[in-house]
Amino acid sequence: MGINFLKRIQSIPQSVKLAILIFVAAKILVFAIGFFTVYLNTGLAPSITAIFNRWDAPHYVDIAKNWYVSDPTLDAYNFIAFFPLYPILIRLFTVDLNYINLSALIASNVCSIIAFLYLYKLAKLEFNEGIAVKAVLFLSIFPTAYFLSAPYTEGLFFALAIASLYYARLGKWGFAGSLSLFASLTRINGVILLPVLLIEYYHQKGWKLKKTDLNLLWAFLALAGFLIYLGINMQVTGDPFTFMDIQATHWYNRLDPWAGLTNAYNWAVGASYSNNITIGIAPIAFASFGALMVGISVWKRLRPVYIAYMFLSWALAVSTSWWISVPRYVMAMFPMFILLGLLSKKKAVTLTIIGVSGALLCYFTTIFAMGWWAF
Repeated sequence: MGINFLKRIQSIPQSVKLAILIFVAAKILVFAIGFFTVYLNTGLAPSITAIFNRWDAPHYVDIAKNWYVSDPTLDAYNFIAFFPLYPILIRLFTVDLNYINLSALIASNVCSIIAFLYLYKLAKLEFNEGIAVKAVLFLSIFPTAYFLSAPYTEGLFFALAIASLYYARLGKWGFAGSLSLFASLTRINGVILLPVLLIEYYHQKGWKLKKTDLNLLWAFLALAGFLIYLGINMQVTGDPFTFMDIQATHWYNRLDPWAGLTNAYNWAVGASYSNNITIGIAPIAFASFGALMVGISVWKRLRPVYIAYMFLSWALAVSTSWWISVPRYVMAMFPMFILLGLLSKKKAVTLTIIGVSGALLCYFTTIFAMGWWAF
């Protein structure tokens, strides 16, 4: 049996082994930076669950424990603004509530591994193994990739969204649509899979409406997931759009991209370190980078489904009056990692991307582990 296992390991393509090595090494790096940051800052060795249990992470765990609450006098009432699938997954991973923080961490990291796998498969489907490995590399060391190891929704959403597009490319619309439903139960970004899947569907049909069949309906499951979330809002608070009111009143976030830009600029020029970077400079820089990636995807004539997904993800990221999470949301434009693989044919370009992105990953991971705001 041991010999058969070794033979199976040896039969795995070298490119797959390299991709696995890359994202495992990246995760080890992120956790090591987080551990030593907390240790050097406090003098105490933190538990693995405490390293990245920051900002929104405890809110997801609270929902997993107690579900949403209907009493507006409690702070937990505001948690209705967080989508339900990740807390549900945490609860499913939890045997003992005393270890629920560990369950949240495991759920996020298992999902992120699945996301890396599907990104590799998607890039290989479109291009080749070399591009696929580079796509995994560039996602692994993206400046905000620590969220793929933290108890946040990134791992789960990436796994669902990338897998949905992968199965759409294969014409497996039932899988693609079902995954889009779960994606829209994870984050509002999942809703953009509806137009994106429709674009891929008609692209495969040669843009001929007369070839439309019932498989088209699977794409609308992305909207169904969001409607379920509205139903939860209605059941808990009596208003399906409570989450929007809470975003505006509790987090001061509304649809106003111009205010988002001007607020970021004011923080960039007027705030002290490190808020001038994380709330000001970085959001503007990442918003600009995302726009550049969309423009290059059009220039390089990527498949329409990827251009559409990148543009809609970018537009959603910069649509609000607070750009404080733009660097994290821009990471959701995952086709850009395939695009970067295409653009890095020269070794010097690859090394430059690795150097710049890796340095920023280490920097922002350190800030986040210290408990300062970092997207």
